[in-house]
Amino acid sequence: MSKQIRKEYSSASRRGGKGSKIERIADEYDLSGLGDELVFRWLGENGYERESLRDLADRVNNRLIHAAVDDSLTLLDGEAENIRRLLTDDDVTMGERTETRQNLKHKGIDINHLESSLISYQSVYNYFKRDRNISRKSQETTQDPTSSLEPIQKLANRLRAIVTNNIDQWTRKNVVTDGSYDVDVAVWITCQDCGERWSPAAFLDESGCQCTNTTEC
Repeated sequence: MSKQIRKEYSSASRRGGKGSKIERIADEYDLSGLGDELVFRWLGENGYERESLRDLADRVNNRLIHAAVDDSLTLLDGEAENIRRLLTDDDVTMGERTETRQNLKHKGIDINHLESSLISYQSVYNYFKRDRNISRKSQETTQDPTSSLEPIQKLANRLRAIVTNNIDQWTRKNVVTDGSYDVDVAVWITCQDCGERWSPAAFLDESGCQCTNTTEC
């Protein structure tokens, strides 16, 4: 499995451009083997338990903070996790976040660069789908659930076509200003407990929300 993954990783890295954000931060912060480890943890292979996209993003950000901060100060156990929480979690107040940023800045950390390097669960999802071309099979069904995504996409395409046609008619009748317009139709699934949202494909691959109906996501 590891040889196959490395082969896929190499071919993905050669597709041109600067690569995915996962690849860029792995190179910049010397996080060797990061891509393969994420794949193993997501699939639950090579001795790892399966982890959610959210957990993987948090894990990467913790390691990234360790790598970015360690030259300036020594972090105790749990400090990287706390810094990541203060910089990214929605329940952190603006005052707490500002104080954390100022403290890191005073210790010589390029806080703007650090924050721009932090990833979201969507970055992990995009990496798996676009760069590694892998998906996680459901353990509880023998039927491929991704087939149900096709009618959703067809409906979105149909709605996009209808709106585009209406814009053309409005333009011809001088109801709206003539110009070049794009129509974007996006479908989102939002957890009513924690507020996190996904595209239908990401929601399916994540096996639903992992907040388990608690206040802490």
